[in-house]
Amino acid sequence: MDMVGCEIPETAPQSVHRAHDAVRHAYIFAYFSYDLLTMATAQTFPCLELALRERIGAQFAGRVDKRGRPKPAMLNELLKTAKAQGLIQSKIDYLSHMRNTFMHGSDIVLNPPMFLTTFQMVTTIIRELFTPLPRA
Repeated sequence: MDMVGCEIPETAPQSVHRAHDAVRHAYIFAYFSYDLLTMATAQTFPCLELALRERIGAQFAGRVDKRGRPKPAMLNELLKTAKAQGLIQSKIDYLSHMRNTFMHGSDIVLNPPMFLTTFQMVTTIIRELFTPLPRA
């Protein structure tokens, strides 16, 4: 099955597990409707953002914009921060662009390998975020 190897660590928060499983389920049901592949791909990015917020979001607590409203870190900033802190090793260069493509409307029609490439990359990053580092 295509989902083999797309597991995340037990140490990831339940909220991240639920979001990740929802994407996996949408992919499985895409067998009946390819349109669900686009939806599943679009949902991989909020899943990744949730994982990043759970892992490092507290670092951005208390930030406000010019009007005094909370200003949470967005995906690109979260990814760069996690990378700079050595929490992830994966390539992140084009993830924000891909996220914007799907989140701002797209007529892209995906096939299973296109979905899996993105989902496997996001799953790898989530694994990196929540896999305990070996002690020296």
